[in-house]
Amino acid sequence: MRLTIILILIIIAVFIIEVFSFPLFGLTTEQFFDEYGFSTNNLLTRPWVIITSIFMHGDITHLLSNIIVLAFFGMALEEEIGWKRTLLIFMIGAFAGQLFSVFYYGPGEISIGASAGIFGLIGVGILVAPFSFGFPNPMPLGLLGIIYAVYNIAGVFSGPSDISYIAHLGGLFAGLVFGFYYKGIKKGVGIVVLLTTVLLALILTIPLIIQLLAL
Repeated sequence: MRLTIILILIIIAVFIIEVFSFPLFGLTTEQFFDEYGFSTNNLLTRPWVIITSIFMHGDITHLLSNIIVLAFFGMALEEEIGWKRTLLIFMIGAFAGQLFSVFYYGPGEISIGASAGIFGLIGVGILVAPFSFGFPNPMPLGLLGIIYAVYNIAGVFSGPSDISYIAHLGGLFAGLVFGFYYKGIKKGVGIVVLLTTVLLALILTIPLIIQLLAL
């Protein structure tokens, strides 16, 4: 829990720096992101962007959505596998997302945010802590993770977007690799099949329940 809180505080602190840097140093939003955001060009000239870009966010909605999901999965995983492994997965997920972006976007395309690192935690959470609840999340983390995974995969094939779905996919892939290694292939596949079955059952039954209640 302590690591997750620290990561959240760092993300909030960086966002505050972003907001106040614009008037203090005469920077526009685009200039700030161009300087510290991740892109292939920036990686070659300013390699520290592999770190700075992770903790930057475009607006308050981007910030809050990432913080909420990070709290859900980060706290549960800290309890399950410890803070060191949780931090390692978060960073590897973020780096994997950047690597996927290099091969998908143009060299000057800027990306920012902790989403890929968080998707790394989601990938692990699906397999390692599938039945944990992250307060105030009302559903098991495994089911929530499957929903995020399906939504993200659909996003990759939905066409151009301001959201870097491909980076999320890189983080998710890294997290799943660790999750299968930690849990074992057989158990991991069983968990994924179970969660997917539950999700399909919900998709099929919820509209029916709504129709019955409307009668």
